[in-house]
Amino acid sequence: MSTDASGLDISAIRAQFPIVERIAYFNTGTAGVSPLSVAAATWADMQAFELDGEHGWGAGCERMERGREALAALLSAQREEIALTRNATDGVNLVVEGVGWRDGDEALLSAEEHPSMLFPWTYLTQRRDAKLNRFDLGMTPEETLGNVRAALTPRTRLLATSHVSSVTGKRAPAKEIAALCRERGILTLFDGAQAVGQFPLDLGDIGGDFYTGNCHKWLLGPKGTGFLYVRRDSLDELTPTFVGAGTGHFSDEGGLEPLDTASRFEYGTRDFGRYGGVEAVIEWHHGLGMDREFVRMRHLTDYLRDRLCALDGITVHTPRSWEDSSAMTTFSVPGVSGVELFHELREDHAVKLRIVGEVDGNRISTAVFNTEEEIDRLISLLHPYAKTAN
Repeated sequence: MSTDASGLDISAIRAQFPIVERIAYFNTGTAGVSPLSVAAATWADMQAFELDGEHGWGAGCERMERGREALAALLSAQREEIALTRNATDGVNLVVEGVGWRDGDEALLSAEEHPSMLFPWTYLTQRRDAKLNRFDLGMTPEETLGNVRAALTPRTRLLATSHVSSVTGKRAPAKEIAALCRERGILTLFDGAQAVGQFPLDLGDIGGDFYTGNCHKWLLGPKGTGFLYVRRDSLDELTPTFVGAGTGHFSDEGGLEPLDTASRFEYGTRDFGRYGGVEAVIEWHHGLGMDREFVRMRHLTDYLRDRLCALDGITVHTPRSWEDSSAMTTFSVPGVSGVELFHELREDHAVKLRIVGEVDGNRISTAVFNTEEEIDRLISLLHPYAKTAN
């Protein structure tokens, strides 16, 4: 059993993840590892469609729709507000290209963004008469909100930020940002790639217009599955970028009439079985108890930070408070190359982190299947580096 208040059977959980026998995997923030039972269910659904072709279309659609319903329930959203995508980047691009930009409009983006956000917004300004401004994520919600207020202008059309920064693991005060922007008539997009599966989410309560995410990171779901949440009363703020079969209703007289749901952003043949795996992984989490998983990840994160912060010469770039951060902790060692440290840990010690070039450091993701023993081993491997820095 676990050594924390979650009460989870960690040995039974780890038996679902064969990778833990080969490596200490601290990179769920890039790609989660699916439990064996979920992978098997996903492959079975994918195989059914591949082997049956159009004959299996109806059953495949049903599995995909069950995945949509499970995802909507997890996010406290309506199923009509969920478009199924391949990943969070798809959702970002649908928003970037779907907003009716006017000459001179401005977008406001946080200063800590993954290319999935940074590239689409930058590319927008290269092709349109639009300006991209940036704001810093603070170490506290109050600091971040102050930075947002200072960066908003009368021309700001939309604010976009990661809910959880992939760079530092900081958690943006999404609900407060959404309220501030709504008061001023400014649209909001939150990238939840690093949030979904880390802590409870109620997208209706957050109040943003758009929220994009994926299922392959902290949900530990199938690769190539994601979603775009479009708030019901914000649906008409976006024009579909791509259209095709499934987008809406067509007639020779009236042309194409997009659906009045977020499914208007879907088109063409889908990999139904892959989305069926979304239902399977959410059921797996419910079987464990997601609240218990959140307790476990918070415990492991606190356990890690207590020991990491105790190392002289190590710089931690993530807020200590769980409420202001996540199960990702970014650190660097002054004078020590983050790239070299990453490769030594991976190749010589079978410990997998993630390079963070922005701070010449590394990021540690503490998922439900990680253990205190793995953290202790990582800390022991960092001791010589801390001494070198001193």
